[in-house]
Amino acid sequence: MDLSKINNGQKIVLGSGILLIINLFLPWYRVDWVVGSYNLNAFDTFLAWFGSFLAIAAAVIIALKAFANMKINAGPLKAEHIAFTLGVLGFFFIFLRLVTETNFMFIGLWIGLVVSAILAFGTFLAMKEEGLGFADFKSLGGSRNPPPPPA
Repeated sequence: MDLSKINNGQKIVLGSGILLIINLFLPWYRVDWVVGSYNLNAFDTFLAWFGSFLAIAAAVIIALKAFANMKINAGPLKAEHIAFTLGVLGFFFIFLRLVTETNFMFIGLWIGLVVSAILAFGTFLAMKEEGLGFADFKSLGGSRNPPPPPA
């Protein structure tokens, strides 16, 4: 395993993925009562764990490409495109968790939001470092010509 062959975007994604795994177990919400406190971690709310798992899946795809030399493609899209999509969706779901439940927020939610944003940026950077861009997403939409009329 030669770490010098991993580009900066991939390093950001891999580090963020590890931090998100740790963050799953931190308290995302906390309620303090007179007799004690009660914590909820990411596993207790759907949007939190689903968003985290999507972002972690992006890191796994980048790790498989970097360390196992796997060629991961989905049609015209490369591994970086898939990781970028998963990273942005992960950030979106964690942000949606922030917007939908604003009471009793605690440190895990903020860490998850910031780290998933960093991961999404890392996937974008990895995509650019591989010479890929958003134009490749356009090929999924089909041709501009309408289909011929029925005979």
